[in-house]
Amino acid sequence: MIRRRTALATGLAALAPVAARSESAWKPSKPIRMIVPYGPGGSADQVARLYADKMSPALGQQIIVEDKPGASGGVGAAMVASSAPDGHTLLLSPTAIMAITPSVRKVPYDPDALVAVCRLSTPVLSVTITMKLGATTWQEFVALAKKNPGQYWYGSSGLGTITHLTGEVLTRAAGIRMQHAPYKTIVDATGDIFDGRIQMVFDPSFVPYHKAGKVRTVLQEGAVRLPDLPDVPTAREVGLDLKGFRERSWFGLLAPKGTPPEAIERISQEAAKAAAQPDLQQKLLAVAQIAEHQSPADFARQVSDDRAYFAALIKELDIKLE
Repeated sequence: MIRRRTALATGLAALAPVAARSESAWKPSKPIRMIVPYGPGGSADQVARLYADKMSPALGQQIIVEDKPGASGGVGAAMVASSAPDGHTLLLSPTAIMAITPSVRKVPYDPDALVAVCRLSTPVLSVTITMKLGATTWQEFVALAKKNPGQYWYGSSGLGTITHLTGEVLTRAAGIRMQHAPYKTIVDATGDIFDGRIQMVFDPSFVPYHKAGKVRTVLQEGAVRLPDLPDVPTAREVGLDLKGFRERSWFGLLAPKGTPPEAIERISQEAAKAAAQPDLQQKLLAVAQIAEHQSPADFARQVSDDRAYFAALIKELDIKLE
């Protein structure tokens, strides 16, 4: 019970600055498109649909979630960056879109053509392994990986994504050597980890499969253990330093540059109200997400800080995202 209240408080504490501001009078004049730059069923898609369901009635227009995978999120990001800046097109973005990928490889969008709307959630970067190995704990998996250097694979949602970078940081911190299998979307890795063709993934969308006994989540990167995973230790508990990934791993909303400030403010305000609702918090926790709102200004600062942080981290670890 203490862990549960602690996790929920993380999201609620961030809401106070938003509630103190006056309400924006902006109203959408047609349905809002929320573009998810990955496939259906993944963490981004889950967060988008949970927030869209809550925010649509308050805004008076339906928020339509559209999955547009490709180019490690670049296809969806480019679509939003080139859309009319009228408040009716949003991007559900993970950290990588703005703070990782553009600094290390060519992308089909201009990150400066996107502006911060608000942060929505902090994913708990869970480490999930295949059942085919027989390992039941993180320590058992590491022992097997050390006996088989370079023979195991970890899956990611694409080159330059947070899951790719997690794999690089995690394997180095654990002293194991694995190969990288980038997928168009992380959902595409599902069958391969079920069957043991890859051995590890990091996306929180696999937590429900752990509960169903199809895979095994053995580690989580969070300040405390998730209520739904009380027996799964945190990285800190097993002595791993994952370079501050929890604080800098997020899902948030972005809009085309030039979107009216009053539209951005109204959307942020409604997202904050949604994040404060206990039922949404519980649904997010069930998929290893913690509701955590940031205002447009605070989220913009977060994005800027994270871009500098990850550029330095990639240089430090000599990670090649190509």
